[in-house]
Amino acid sequence: MEGGSRGQGGGARLLPVLALASFLAPPGLGADPIAPPVQSLRIYDRHGLPLRTVLSPDQTLSFSTSLDSVSPWMVVATVAAEDKRFFLHPGVDLDAALRALWQNTRSGRVVSGASTLTEQLVRALKPVPRNLWGKIKEMKDALSLERRADKKEILEAYFNHVSYGNLCVGVESASETYFGVKAGDLSLAQAAVLAGIPKSPNHYDPFRRPGKVLKRQGLILDLLEKRGWVDAQTVAWARREKIVFKKTGAEFTAPHFTRLVAQKALPGTMRIDSTLDRDLQEDLQELLRSDLLRLSANHVTNGALLVLDNRTGEVLAWVGSADFFNRSIQGQVDGVSALRQPGSSLKPFAYGLAFERGFKPSDILMDEPLFTENGFIPKNYDETYHGPVRMRQALACSLNIPAVRLIEKLGVPAFLERLHSFGFESLKAPAEKYGEALILGDGEVTMLELANAYATLARGGWWIPVRMTQGEGDAGGRRVSDRESCFLVTSILSDNNARMQAFGLNSPLLEPFPFAAKTGTTKDYRDNWSVGYTPEWTVAVWVGNFNGDPMRHVSGITGAAPILHDAALEVEKRYPSTGFLRPAGIQEVEICPDSGKLPGPFCPNHRTEFFRKGNLPGRTCDVHLAPAEKSPPNRPKRLNIQFPRDGDVFKIDPQAAKGSQGIRLTTNGGPGSDKAAWQVDGSDIAGGAEEAWWMLKPGWHHATLGRMENGQFVRINSVSFRVLR
Repeated sequence: MEGGSRGQGGGARLLPVLALASFLAPPGLGADPIAPPVQSLRIYDRHGLPLRTVLSPDQTLSFSTSLDSVSPWMVVATVAAEDKRFFLHPGVDLDAALRALWQNTRSGRVVSGASTLTEQLVRALKPVPRNLWGKIKEMKDALSLERRADKKEILEAYFNHVSYGNLCVGVESASETYFGVKAGDLSLAQAAVLAGIPKSPNHYDPFRRPGKVLKRQGLILDLLEKRGWVDAQTVAWARREKIVFKKTGAEFTAPHFTRLVAQKALPGTMRIDSTLDRDLQEDLQELLRSDLLRLSANHVTNGALLVLDNRTGEVLAWVGSADFFNRSIQGQVDGVSALRQPGSSLKPFAYGLAFERGFKPSDILMDEPLFTENGFIPKNYDETYHGPVRMRQALACSLNIPAVRLIEKLGVPAFLERLHSFGFESLKAPAEKYGEALILGDGEVTMLELANAYATLARGGWWIPVRMTQGEGDAGGRRVSDRESCFLVTSILSDNNARMQAFGLNSPLLEPFPFAAKTGTTKDYRDNWSVGYTPEWTVAVWVGNFNGDPMRHVSGITGAAPILHDAALEVEKRYPSTGFLRPAGIQEVEICPDSGKLPGPFCPNHRTEFFRKGNLPGRTCDVHLAPAEKSPPNRPKRLNIQFPRDGDVFKIDPQAAKGSQGIRLTTNGGPGSDKAAWQVDGSDIAGGAEEAWWMLKPGWHHATLGRMENGQFVRINSVSFRVLR
């Protein structure tokens, strides 16, 4: 490792060589201070726990440290192993250089480099060819460096720039990688190990050649004792210490999240304190992986999960896939930021807009066959019709036809504008491209957008950007809806009784604490969603396949909802939630559940409903009347056309027989329906009184309901509809 002193004479003989080197060699290191190495990035969670270490741009693991933060054992072991006269020579040990030259010449090959710590440092800072001229330049630069920096600065730079193998540059990264401790906490035994690695990082690799490393450690301890730098008793203790190489320092928690955080980091950033909760992240990662096992038979291979703090917009957990390292399921795809169709999960934002415009949760929407002007024919998930339903029931049960009827009233452009205000920037197409199907998820959004939109509902209509790092500047928020409308939506999404008809009383959406939730499923079973929130936090879950394969009959309530249920319980343990507060502008009023109006004296059932104080129900129930005021129970007072409705659009199926394509003309069953008669475009239609069939023909048509009096057709009312070819 080094030889004995040969006096000053040898140094004098080498001075002409150094003078020639100063003249012929390229310019050496400049006069600027020694720059620190390019740093690696460390990302921590909200509690200071490590999440991930990102290699520096030169693909090394490097963390700068001061000399005062390095264990004294490391200093003494390094000087003993590499350069015993470090504190005496001017950067080049002339005696050692001459001895190395004689040894190399005698053996005919390089057997000794005799490089001082200063020379090793300049070689690490600016590599040179391993030949005579390279060695001369190295010596020249070392002399230059010693003239402008003191020994402490040089030693500190050495401990920051020299390679310790396994991508570790500097003693701090080496100490943490091999032993899991800071450089300042190294024991003598550990320091002796690290001090021996720079001589040949590949040859003395602790993970691949631990025997060689420990043998060199013993030689260094011998030197320390032989020279009297460390007493025999201390060296003996060091020899007895068991060395365990831990291979640490490369944390990789929340890979999708930390990858995005690292990409957004400014150049030169060495530490980022994120908003993530590592313990929650790890628990939810395992929860998602285990819960997906029950769905494997339904061809479900992957999922994603996101948790937001509603108050701050901070990300608490970000599970981008079931297994980041599983290539067979495209595990490195990030399900949180990927574009997917949201299914019915967009419905609450349409209902919120409706409540702002004067609609009430008690208002009736018709759930019956519907044909929109552009040919869209929505169907409910259960493929049945439920007749007149209150808006509360329609949203809670996620009925598709009432939702499309609502969007026809609001207008698709207005709904798209509302979605944009809630942060759905991914919906870039014009409103006419989406059409009414937008409310059923005909568009692509990200989980991040969806979760933050629901968090906005939880905040009472105040949108703020999602935050991923602590200390992140406040990008500002904006009010996108009023508190009263958001509360009405929340009251519906948290109403277990209202959704009972579709999901049952004990569905996965039911939690032992106030919890508002919504599911979403695309019509081809490619995307399956469930989102839920309390006033304090929001959880979003997606399940499916990243390669686009459809699942087999997995709905939101059977696929994503059970995972949402379990995840919400985990979040609640760490971040207890409170109940939803009723805004001052909301009043509770009793209604008849059948009509949605104020109950009359003959209404058999009553229930309470929430209303804006300026938009209370003003009419009394007209369904439950006194016996003298009605004939058959619950029948309408006037005879009208029930189907088709004015403005309906139908389309002829070119694949089906034309003679089999018709529409059924029906009445509402009002008084005189048993004597009703029908005409279409002025021609009588044969059939029963309350219903008749008419075969489709292209164009606009007029259906008229009437009755026959003295052989004459007397009109009661009529509707216009269109048939597309």
